[in-house]
Amino acid sequence: MALSKVDDLYSTLLEAAVDGIITIDEQGVITSFNSSAERLFGYGREEVIGEKVNHLMPAAIAREHDGYINNYMEGGEAKIIGIGREVEGKHKDGSVFPMHLAVGEAMHEGARSFIGICHDLTHYHQALRQLEAAEERYRDIVESQKQLICRVDSKLRITFVNASFSQVIGIQQDNLLGVELTDIALDGEHQLASRLCKMFQQNSDLDEVNITVTMRSRGDGALVDWSFKRVEGARKDQPIELQGLGIDVSDKEAALQHALYLENYDLLTGFLNKRAFSGALKPWISSRYTYALMHLDSKRFTLINQKYGYTVGDEVLAETAARINRTLDRPCLCAREGGSGILIALPVRNHADAHGMARRLVEALEQPIAIDGDSIRLDTACGIALYPGNSDQPETLIQIAASALQYAKTHDQAVAFFSPQFHAGVSWQLDIEQGLKHALDCQSLEIYLQPKLCLASHRIDSYEALVRWNHPEHGLIPPADFIPIAERTTLGQKLDRYMLAEVVKLIAKCREQGLETPVIAVNMTAKHFSDTTLPVFIKELLNTHNVPGHKLQLEITEGIVMKMRKTTTRLLDELRGLGIQISLDDFGTGYSSLSYLQQLPVDELKIDKIFVDDLTSTRGATLMRSIIAIGKASGLRIIAEGIEEEEQAQVLCSMNCDMGQGYFFAKPKPCYQMLGLSAGFSH
Repeated sequence: MALSKVDDLYSTLLEAAVDGIITIDEQGVITSFNSSAERLFGYGREEVIGEKVNHLMPAAIAREHDGYINNYMEGGEAKIIGIGREVEGKHKDGSVFPMHLAVGEAMHEGARSFIGICHDLTHYHQALRQLEAAEERYRDIVESQKQLICRVDSKLRITFVNASFSQVIGIQQDNLLGVELTDIALDGEHQLASRLCKMFQQNSDLDEVNITVTMRSRGDGALVDWSFKRVEGARKDQPIELQGLGIDVSDKEAALQHALYLENYDLLTGFLNKRAFSGALKPWISSRYTYALMHLDSKRFTLINQKYGYTVGDEVLAETAARINRTLDRPCLCAREGGSGILIALPVRNHADAHGMARRLVEALEQPIAIDGDSIRLDTACGIALYPGNSDQPETLIQIAASALQYAKTHDQAVAFFSPQFHAGVSWQLDIEQGLKHALDCQSLEIYLQPKLCLASHRIDSYEALVRWNHPEHGLIPPADFIPIAERTTLGQKLDRYMLAEVVKLIAKCREQGLETPVIAVNMTAKHFSDTTLPVFIKELLNTHNVPGHKLQLEITEGIVMKMRKTTTRLLDELRGLGIQISLDDFGTGYSSLSYLQQLPVDELKIDKIFVDDLTSTRGATLMRSIIAIGKASGLRIIAEGIEEEEQAQVLCSMNCDMGQGYFFAKPKPCYQMLGLSAGFSH
């Protein structure tokens, strides 16, 4: 190969190298500087070639560098050449960074050169610091646990113990490492050794051992409930160990508080689960004292899991438990309830003492938590129930503490005590919600109709469908009580579809019995107009029962249109394409945006009862004329609802209002009665 080609290949290899490569002569002068070196030190090669290499070193090293070269040249010891070690480099901006330097020596045409390969260790050092921080955090969590924690190898030699283990045994942690667990266990029948050794046997299906053993201690011995589990190594070359979680049940009160602990232990927080908490609460409470049952929860905790992942969420929960343990200053029972909920029962002097303790807990949990370089803050709320003031039944206390927590969240409070009024309201809403679900499933809701009449002729033009619910326990429940609850949940859409289906079947039944086919309007909830499948559902209904679209009306409030104009307009266009008429209900009670009327794809304007009631005043009459005039100018049919007197009907007729609806004409009646359907009809 020609010499020039060799030189070209050499240059290409230097430029392709990931690490910085620098060559210097015997005087320490830089003779070559590859692209990776330029990126590493921040200099262009034209800036450094011909300069001394100590230009790239911190001052302390730079002063000694020439001496190192001279020493080596005179036959001294090589401290870097052929060895490689971690040193510091200096960037062009003066900043110092860690790097690994390996130096080689070459002779060419009688001249000696030194080749340095520089690898940036900045990210490696950052990773080490992050790892150290993570290990320190986990160490703090483990060390704060009251339970005894240890690990043993296949010889049952201790490889790790936490502070609680050391305190119970009475030997410093470092002095316990390497000690056989059986040497500090008073296990005359060797049950501990026998059962643990079986877990290490090849093909063993024994993954967990629960055993109660008396451990040697500074006193008479500590009775410890142990739960041992196999722990696989993170890598294949790492040996299997056993991890033991122990509870010192020597003290009777501790044994009572931690009854059945291993069966009901939450490994993440070190707290009881809710079932164990409920069982331990009743015998723990004494009728001689006042207690607070607190329910703490972090709002929107699921967002942390969604953003950072469940591993980080678990770290946050573990840190939450550690902070609770550090904050509590008295005997207590703690439990994890669900995702991020925590239940705490503790004795209190009075109402103020309970409030102060809750405030300290909330403040502790809202302090920032450092996770992977981010600072996470929990928005925490606490609900409190008092024993025996609110209840002397533990299960009831748990329920009403949850109600108090809901009150705190609803009213944006950090701490809230149980409110009987709020609890009764929540219970009533829950009863209504569950009952409405059952009524929809069983199709036990009734359809009533109220006619809409032409004001000039008093002839029925169409009907409005109204839902009625006769509850088996509470009797007739007003729509104003259950419809708002339905609209706050998915039941609103389900109720809409129920009404639509029943009304379409009702129209079809009239045709089957030879009666005049009526036009019937159905009120729609706001949430339904974000459902783009609504037109498809209605089209299928009409086709199934062979009902023309113009026999169906939909009544929507102006608020729906104004809040979701783009989506609503598209849906309304699709529905009107089916022949369905759209009525703008309760006009004037919401946005009252008369200027939007010309832009809305609606057929009818329904004026709210509050304007009808004010017809006798000059102001009210003027306003009514204006609404009717603007509606007419927009090409809309005008109907007034809530007409209760003949005079109102006459005045509205004189104002050119098209139709009216109200008790003056007819009260709502069951659909079969209003339409004259035969008794055999059933919805």
